[in-house]
Amino acid sequence: MRLRRLEAEFPSQVHLRHRSFVLVGEERTGRVFLDYHRAHRQAAGQQDADAPRFDIPPIGHPYPRSSLPALEAAAWVRDTQPDRFKTFDLALFQAFFTRTEDISDPETLGRIGESCGIDSWGMRSALASGRFRPTVLQETEDAFQAGIRGIPAVVLPGRPPIVGAVRYADLEQAVRDTLETA
Repeated sequence: MRLRRLEAEFPSQVHLRHRSFVLVGEERTGRVFLDYHRAHRQAAGQQDADAPRFDIPPIGHPYPRSSLPALEAAAWVRDTQPDRFKTFDLALFQAFFTRTEDISDPETLGRIGESCGIDSWGMRSALASGRFRPTVLQETEDAFQAGIRGIPAVVLPGRPPIVGAVRYADLEQAVRDTLETA
């Protein structure tokens, strides 16, 4: 949300380039929300007055088994239906953070895709084939090589990456500072 706002505020200078970053690689059953997750959601939701309302699930609520399926689905949409990527990306964000849906589940991803006018059969097929997994893993490796260790990450020329839930005012100032020195 904040990054899209930056792109809208600086339309000729800021261009978002979405890349994958695997937070939970291997499928793990029995994952649940912990105090750690709740604290991060609470902090992120309090960053800005216009921040989205984050669902704060109870401790023990099921947590996605892996971030790979959602990232693979997003990479597939980005590659095959780029005009729908922003809509799908926002729908994934809302599904996980505002409704606490399991975005590691292919059926959930298919439903989210359908709500965005995306071919859910094609998406499920791409997930089953693993065709976009190498892309997702390579983008994650590229991020690590660039010093990125979390999400979201903002990379500005000549500056270290800005990682995590950062107040909009701080992101905006970083962009303004970068533009002034360019």
